[in-house]
Amino acid sequence: MITDVVIVPGAPLLLPEYQGRISAAPGLIESCITVVREAVASAHHVVVVHATDRDARSTKPAVGLRVADHLLAATHENFDVEHVAVAWDATLEECVDLGRGLEPQGATTLLVVADGSARRTEKAPGHLDPRATDIDDVIVDAVRTAGESGLERLLDLDPELCADLLVAGRAPLQVLAAAVGSAGDVASADTAALATTSADAGVRAAAGGRTAYRVESCEVSDPFGVLYVVAHLVAT
Repeated sequence: MITDVVIVPGAPLLLPEYQGRISAAPGLIESCITVVREAVASAHHVVVVHATDRDARSTKPAVGLRVADHLLAATHENFDVEHVAVAWDATLEECVDLGRGLEPQGATTLLVVADGSARRTEKAPGHLDPRATDIDDVIVDAVRTAGESGLERLLDLDPELCADLLVAGRAPLQVLAAAVGSAGDVASADTAALATTSADAGVRAAAGGRTAYRVESCEVSDPFGVLYVVAHLVAT
């Protein structure tokens, strides 16, 4: 069973090689390590879900994978780690298939590396796009209302719009939404009602029912015009 879900940014500044004497984002890495440590304290198995790099410029592993491994190492805890890479431009169907294919082993923590839009301000990496706030509000609201099946709303994220708005975490978040469903269950009436097309309804039905999660913590920031969410959800 997925007992804990942790969402952290895929920000390179969380990696030691990008950290200077003065933190560019004070408190961010400490918050990330704290929620990861709390989540894995009783975990036997950790599944890391991260996206491939959109602009791979080196032979190094994807930034999201490196961030996750660095945070896990900082906990100094023992557990098995499984890495699941999802293409940054994966379709909703591909994300749902990946999420449903995850196989928790005992008490499992799902560590999801996901940024929101990188177009929130003039100084953001992708410059300002006024649509960024709305798409990020969907992400934040989905996480904050996880106890009310809010994660379901992550399946509403449009891949093309998210690509335009440089939402690097869209695919991992949709894998998360599918993974916390109960395999074999059918979609709820509310879920079907949220679907805007018959194709959407089919994908949502495939995603199955939801596991309820309590929001243990959820911090939101955008120090560089990029949405960062640091959250810990606990199954109830």
